[in-house]
Amino acid sequence: MKKALDVLIPKIIDTKHSFDVYNFRSKQDLMKKLESRLRGYSKLRNDWDFRIVVLVDEDRQDCKELKQFMVDTANVSGVRDITLNRIVVEELEAWFFGDVAALRAVYPRIPESLGEQIRFRNPDQIPGGTWEALDKTLIQYGYRTGLVKTEAAEKIALHMDPWSNRSTSFKVFRDGIINLVK
Repeated sequence: MKKALDVLIPKIIDTKHSFDVYNFRSKQDLMKKLESRLRGYSKLRNDWDFRIVVLVDEDRQDCKELKQFMVDTANVSGVRDITLNRIVVEELEAWFFGDVAALRAVYPRIPESLGEQIRFRNPDQIPGGTWEALDKTLIQYGYRTGLVKTEAAEKIALHMDPWSNRSTSFKVFRDGIINLVK
């Protein structure tokens, strides 16, 4: 996710804004450390103008419960008003399926019509996991190396157009970032 965000965020917000993407070992690691991390940021509020974005994969977890945990944690940490909590439904690869042209720029044997196939029409509802679906799709169209997630994330993100992505969770993330920096 970090590789993709490092490329995507400058496409979404004005370059006058700086940003850092912090990676955690896992979603569970982030959730365990979230409150202490946010409390630390709360102490910096008077000296520094910044915003916080917390972004996690849904990973088949109940979205409402996950979002409520994130919002409650920001609230008790004193940073709710400067924090954007977003969930990638189901996984980051859904965002890639939301931009078939970007996928094709990196993997040209994937057909232009991929997004029209019933299974891929709604990138946020691809059955069986989006990572698995992307890996299977690449193999189906002759990419026998399988999917190296970090490599694919960076390469695909380079070609993504944030304004034409079909993934609802991507659009909600994109619009949230825009509103957060206004």
